[in-house]
Amino acid sequence: MRQGQLNLSCAICHDDNAGKKLAGVTIPEAHPTGYPIYRLEWQTLGSLKRRLRNCLVGIRAEAGPTTRGICHARTLPHGPGKGMPLEAPGVRP
Repeated sequence: MRQGQLNLSCAICHDDNAGKKLAGVTIPEAHPTGYPIYRLEWQTLGSLKRRLRNCLVGIRAEAGPTTRGICHARTLPHGPGKGMPLEAPGVRP
């Protein structure tokens, strides 16, 4: 679902633009196999839920009950796909 001031959805970045660069960082496919993840910008481990919240801020979506529900709902189906190896903990910029 498109949302925020930039009117973006997860699929626009992670399906349509996977492998391209955004701010010098490669956009991954939406396979969260590396969580918990160490992000250099956070200087600590973080959860998939934290990363989703961070992404919502990036697209300038309103932080409120709706986005909190989206974060919770999206963490459930985003486990590693069948046959995909876990890479946890992952490291990202």
